[in-house]
Amino acid sequence: MYRVLLSGAAGSGKGTIARMLVREFEPLGFNYFAAGDFIRDHIARGTEFGVRAQSFLNKGEHVPDSILNGAILAEMLKAGPRVVLDGYPRNMSQLKMVEEQAPLNLVVELKLVEKCDYPILQVPRKVLIDRLSKQLVHPSSGRAYNLEVNPPKEEGKDDVTGEPLFKRSTDQLEVARRRLEVYDKTENKVLDYYKKQNKCITLSGESSKAVFESVAEVMRRDLIPAPRTAYA
Repeated sequence: MYRVLLSGAAGSGKGTIARMLVREFEPLGFNYFAAGDFIRDHIARGTEFGVRAQSFLNKGEHVPDSILNGAILAEMLKAGPRVVLDGYPRNMSQLKMVEEQAPLNLVVELKLVEKCDYPILQVPRKVLIDRLSKQLVHPSSGRAYNLEVNPPKEEGKDDVTGEPLFKRSTDQLEVARRRLEVYDKTENKVLDYYKKQNKCITLSGESSKAVFESVAEVMRRDLIPAPRTAYA
């Protein structure tokens, strides 16, 4: 059993890093679970849950636990005992449910700052808002593109299926700002809990590869026993 949570505001790159980790550790049985993908799938299919969830996301709010918790926890457990989690749990109510049934081993905080002495290692809020405002998504798969950093090969079309891409209504500029505010008010408490448990590491960076390498190093240390030293 080994569960890793990547926590960061929308646009911080946690989805990209999570997928990189799953590819790296797939031989050890790791899967990927993203709360956002789960919710978007229901929205795309027009389920009752999806319709209710969309009304909150359109305002930049998180989906309330009274609607979310039961459904998403059951789906998360299907991902198996070795999983990289993207965006769940987000608050203390969700954390309590997860810890009772599927406790986490490692939490990675992708740090956001307003100012820094080393700009190359930081993701300022204005960069996050800019990223969010330029995202396109393939609804059925959840694949996301950025018009500047990671554009699709053919304008407006998904690289894999060729189907049209759409701008998420939740990624409009004002809603993006609201999403960052909501993140500050809720997920920081989750991070504080895991810091007290000595399970949380904090990383900051605009390079997904650099953050990936740092997290992978911690996971390798935990998962792969060091070779024994032979003594004469």
